[in-house]
Amino acid sequence: MMDKTKRKFFRRRFGWLSLKLFTTLRGRRHLKWDYLLGSIVGKLGYIFALRHRRIASASLGMAFPNWDNKKRRGVCKKCFIFIAQSSLEVFYFLNYPKALENIRIEGENYLKEALSLGKGVIGLTAHLGNFPLMSMKLAYLGYVVNVMARPMRDEKVGDYLHNLRTNAKVKTILSYPRKECVNQTLRVLRNNEIVIIQMDQNFGTGGVWVKFFNRLAATPVGPIVFSLRTGAVILPMYIRREGLGRHCIKIFSPFNMEIKDDKDETILVNAIRITKLIENWIVGAPWEWGGWIHRRWKSEPSSKVETMKLKVQKD
Repeated sequence: MMDKTKRKFFRRRFGWLSLKLFTTLRGRRHLKWDYLLGSIVGKLGYIFALRHRRIASASLGMAFPNWDNKKRRGVCKKCFIFIAQSSLEVFYFLNYPKALENIRIEGENYLKEALSLGKGVIGLTAHLGNFPLMSMKLAYLGYVVNVMARPMRDEKVGDYLHNLRTNAKVKTILSYPRKECVNQTLRVLRNNEIVIIQMDQNFGTGGVWVKFFNRLAATPVGPIVFSLRTGAVILPMYIRREGLGRHCIKIFSPFNMEIKDDKDETILVNAIRITKLIENWIVGAPWEWGGWIHRRWKSEPSSKVETMKLKVQKD
């Protein structure tokens, strides 16, 4: 039987080869064929990627306990298809940047008003919709955009994706090493740039624990902390697909930070509010959230953390 190390090696090798294949094929077909191919790849992934299917099914069961098995399977399969189609679609837009004109924006006035203050903008978002297209569209319009991203476990894939973002005029801030991430983020915000941060992934032992679909989840607090330190405006935003190659970026009015006498309470209270906001976005189109295939509720607060003040949502 293949050990864990070998399985991990072959998974990463397969991922790298798939990435190269998608890149090689990009722009060779009309986008509708990418959607068709993505539908086939997504269905195959649903059948054969047993581990991720089990994770997605379990996650959907925790988030929507009232759903029956048929509905859960249906949304799970749609999610696999959406992820595959979105991956191919990104390569299409990279090859034909003019197609980004088919992505419309609602609420761009909020972005312009926030930048006019000169303190930078934190684009608060989630792994919802074809999210790479959001930063690509804003960069295409001439905004200076930075995306905060986790370093890839496969360094070769990470470097490749970094180069793709750079070619699309999107700058990358790696979330690790932590000190370098913080310094770089503070620098670009003080330079009145946009930093897009996703706040919907498991955050290990850091951050705070707040309820996400009624279950405690380790949640990052970067947008809140950076805004408190710099005065940068937090703008909630996400992207949704509207049709073949057509999407809508929704930018909402500035997040009104609730300030408490205690800084830790300020962070916790606003993390709860932001998490609820993201949860409501996901409920609107659950198959467009890629977080189902990841273990969002993987981490649990230790007994020590449970006793710490203002680290865990209690009600």
